[in-house]
Amino acid sequence: MNFTRNKAFWKVITGLIFFPTFAYVMLVISMFWWPNIPSTPRPDEGRIYPLNNHGSYTYMNRREYLMQEATPFVVVPVLAALAAINYLVDPFDNERKRIYGRAPHDFR
Repeated sequence: MNFTRNKAFWKVITGLIFFPTFAYVMLVISMFWWPNIPSTPRPDEGRIYPLNNHGSYTYMNRREYLMQEATPFVVVPVLAALAAINYLVDPFDNERKRIYGRAPHDFR
């Protein structure tokens, strides 16, 4: 089976994998600066999970906690899948660009 034949399909798959994962990682990173996360536990709101926010603790609810804890389990397989697609299929022709370089400016 020749996977390199339909490169447009693999470009779309790469985008569908990369962009939601990138947004997820940015959301998890931004949790450290959310203004509405309290600095004291609030059990009535479910905010009992501590987040070490650069030396001071803030408290998350269960959904935010699970989102942060699941990050390595989401990001590592996605990076492995993207690396495999890039290595095996090469949808963006990186190998050809590395071997031949760029086309001249006036090339048609």
